[in-house]
Amino acid sequence: PEAYKRKVIRGGSWKDIAHYLQTGTRHWDYQDTTKSYIGFRCVLTFLGRSLNDF
Repeated sequence: PEAYKRKVIRGGSWKDIAHYLQTGTRHWDYQDTTKSYIGFRCVLTFLGRSLNDF
């Protein structure tokens, strides 16, 4: 049935133990399930601050 379709969860989240934080870790959840700790991360390189900011 449609309700039993699964999605792959890759890597871990802020609530997981170290094993799940590895990017190669995979587990699953049902597609119609939502969790506050499953999503994606946005990353931006920190360019630093200007000397005029001090």
